[in-house]
Amino acid sequence: MRQLLTESVLLASMGGILGLFLAFGGSRVFVPLIMRSANLDVKPNFRVLVFTAVVCIVTGVLFGLAPAFRATQVNPNLALKSSSNNFTGKGSRNNLARFLVVSQVSLSLVLLIGAGLFVRTLVNLDRLDAGFNRLNILLFRIDPTMSGYKNARLANFYEELVRRLEAAPGVVSATLSRHALIGDGATTDNVSADDDDSKACQDLSVHVHFVGARFFETLGTPVLLGRGIRAQDRENAPSVAVINENLARRCFGDHDPVGRQLTWPMGDSKTRGRVEIVGVAKNAKYESLQAEIPDTIYVPYVQYPLMLGAMVFEVRTAGNPTGIVPAIHHALDGLDRNVPMVDVQTQVEQINGSLYQERLFSKLSSFFGLLALLLASIGLYGIMAYAVIRRTGEIGIRMALGAQRHQVMWLVLRETLSMLLISFVVGVPAALAATRFISGMLFGLKPSDPGTICLAALLMAAVAALASYLPARRASRVDPMVALRYE
Repeated sequence: MRQLLTESVLLASMGGILGLFLAFGGSRVFVPLIMRSANLDVKPNFRVLVFTAVVCIVTGVLFGLAPAFRATQVNPNLALKSSSNNFTGKGSRNNLARFLVVSQVSLSLVLLIGAGLFVRTLVNLDRLDAGFNRLNILLFRIDPTMSGYKNARLANFYEELVRRLEAAPGVVSATLSRHALIGDGATTDNVSADDDDSKACQDLSVHVHFVGARFFETLGTPVLLGRGIRAQDRENAPSVAVINENLARRCFGDHDPVGRQLTWPMGDSKTRGRVEIVGVAKNAKYESLQAEIPDTIYVPYVQYPLMLGAMVFEVRTAGNPTGIVPAIHHALDGLDRNVPMVDVQTQVEQINGSLYQERLFSKLSSFFGLLALLLASIGLYGIMAYAVIRRTGEIGIRMALGAQRHQVMWLVLRETLSMLLISFVVGVPAALAATRFISGMLFGLKPSDPGTICLAALLMAAVAALASYLPARRASRVDPMVALRYE
């Protein structure tokens, strides 16, 4: 018994120490890669590593001592007489092994289904039609008010910068807005339709987007009716607005809204009152990709001087957007070197930054799901390899009596299949119960998504089949004469 206890403690301690080094190394290599998308600074914590190492060693020692204590309780006479202990027996040891493997595979299936849901959520968001073309757009923000610009001088500064940007090589068009699309906040206010028939559009909360000329052309949002915002829509011109499909349908139904008016109490005394609808734009996401498309009204920023301040410039390019950064610096320095350019990024990067939580959960769940899959495959391989060793004599007898190789392989694979079916019966309902708590974090699919469940089950089945195939193949190649002499 002393020898068994010594070996158990030694192996558990070595496993704990090895796990400590792997955890420390992994935390320095893999964690930064996973956390980079979330802009988090996660460093290894010595106390956490020591705690996990102690827990790992103690757990390994306890589970290592259990077989050692059980080995000391074996009846020598029964052990010498028995040669039939195998994996298909009814002993408590065999039942415990099956229970542990089934539990491990079931938990791994739960993690795989959760990982699949997060990954598919991220894919759905990446493929989502946001209502504008996110490619080849460079964003940057400036705030000339910090340098003393305001009112008409500020508006002229913005217009001149847009003109210089559009004249730069590689620039297709340029515009500006108060907020960048997706992940940069939003402005909301109430509007009413100046129409007695539009009772559903009275004091309606909408998203307001202050934009510059050629905003829709630059962002790639189609204008379905009427026109977009033009350079002629200046402060002394009639107040105009472009609304999206949702707002047009809610306020005017199937009627043409172009030429109708909205009452919008925002701005100074001039802007209080009516604005004319000059166009209807395609529905587009505004504040976030996950939220429903809001009722949106687009207005020229120059007509609301009190709302002027820091603005985001959107520049559409013919090629790589980051390649025009020097040209933008040159254009801005030509106007005023004291106005800095900040938050320089592409529209794709802006959207990806708004999805940092989804990317983080997708990477973490995939990592732990694949790790659980690896551990489950190791457990299946170990238990089936042990079963083949224990049944070597039986296999020799079967082959001596005429059993074919495929029959011997099926004998071993059948055990894996039975455990796998039990794991699915347990794991799938457990996953359905667990994924209900993350339903609010999913997009475009339900927690009970059959495609994700089937894909996770197929992946688990494939890994389990591979893990049990190697022992089964070894069993089918056993020499009957060697097996009959095996003890």
